[in-house]
Amino acid sequence: MSADSARFRRLTSTDLMFLRLESTAWPAHFGGLAVLEGAALLDDTGKLRLGEIRDRLDRRVAHVPTMRQRILRPGFLGGRPLWVDDQEFDIRDHVHERVARSPGGDAELLEGAAAVYGGLLDRSRPLWELWFLTGLSEGRVGVLLKLHHAVADGLAAVAVMASLFDFEPDAPDPDPVAPVREPLPGSWSLVVDNVSSKMHAVRRAARAVAHPTQLVKRVRTFTHVARRSFGNQAAPGNSLNQPVRAGRRVQSLRLDLASMKDVAHAHQGKVNDVVLDLWSGGLRRLLTSRAEPVAGVELMTALPVSLRSPTGTTTVDNQVGTMVLPLPISEADPRRRLEMIVATTRKVKEEQRPAAIMGFLAALAATPIGRSFATRQRSTNVLVTNVIGPPVPVYLLGAPVLDVLPIIQLIGNIGLTLCAFSYAGQISLVVTADATAFPDVDELMAGMERDWHELADSPGPAGP
Repeated sequence: MSADSARFRRLTSTDLMFLRLESTAWPAHFGGLAVLEGAALLDDTGKLRLGEIRDRLDRRVAHVPTMRQRILRPGFLGGRPLWVDDQEFDIRDHVHERVARSPGGDAELLEGAAAVYGGLLDRSRPLWELWFLTGLSEGRVGVLLKLHHAVADGLAAVAVMASLFDFEPDAPDPDPVAPVREPLPGSWSLVVDNVSSKMHAVRRAARAVAHPTQLVKRVRTFTHVARRSFGNQAAPGNSLNQPVRAGRRVQSLRLDLASMKDVAHAHQGKVNDVVLDLWSGGLRRLLTSRAEPVAGVELMTALPVSLRSPTGTTTVDNQVGTMVLPLPISEADPRRRLEMIVATTRKVKEEQRPAAIMGFLAALAATPIGRSFATRQRSTNVLVTNVIGPPVPVYLLGAPVLDVLPIIQLIGNIGLTLCAFSYAGQISLVVTADATAFPDVDELMAGMERDWHELADSPGPAGP
């Protein structure tokens, strides 16, 4: 959601990619499912205080301008769509309740969250919703934030969630403020801004031509990415890549973050390397259970990479690239496989250009073949991402947050994703799967859990 100019906040090519590819089968929004101790949110009869909750959240949203903005599509010559203040914003359009099926256990919670996640967001309004899932056992309440990927990447989505949370159970609500609603821009001002933006792009292209070495490097990078997508360096063919259909399954595995760090350090790696190792083990078991070959197979996983400055402020927008990593699922020993992944990850980080890969995908999405390519791409089998959450417990309107489980979008023919989310000393490995293509996702979860126990019981390097 970065600006093309200082005057208006135009959608970037990456933002538009998610809008162009979205369909009822491919919702292009994040899901952040928080599990709360619900007492502070329920009345004496156990019902949700929905009216009071909406009023309190409205105060918080007033301090996050992005959550009160919608997309405006300019007319002829007006340029790219842009973000404008919603003149008719109403918190009741965004905060809802859904009652989970009895008995309200973890299975019913994830089932209800997956069902709510599947509905598309209304593009005439700000692109987010907050759903309270009630009827859960042990007095718990689920809260699902749906936030469109055109609004924010993973890190920015965490920042949006953080704006709703507190670090103390009795933290006061923000002071009420009258939201500032900027009037809609006039058609002529948008045309002028669009022309200015195009002229700036021409000057930028001229500067690129004036430096042929850099231009050649960019062309080579783009060509390499295209070859990976269309050429011989393709991901192996198997049952993992099928056109994604409507319906999701969500499963999670919760582990101790300190123990995972110990395993990573014992292999001179990082937590993300251990996540990739477990992901590989789960995929190996899944394909083996389907009687598909794993000997000599390296699956290809996409890995989103933040393009943000490590010292910069987290803005609510998209600043993300993509890397593609091989997963050595042919190796059965999780310790040996982890060593292989540590070495491969270092090499890939030196060789690949995450921004170029995302730029290629965004450019392709703008063409008539964008959706067709997404269902036929040959560069990636699965996707994995790692998001760092709050290191200490947080609260929502006084209710302690027990766990946070992200639900990741599925698009094209990539129907299986893993998100590792750390929170308060724990790390949750959350798998989002196409319900039709992966009715056996339990096999994948069992494989990850089995390999984790083997790593945790003997965290040191593999023997000779």
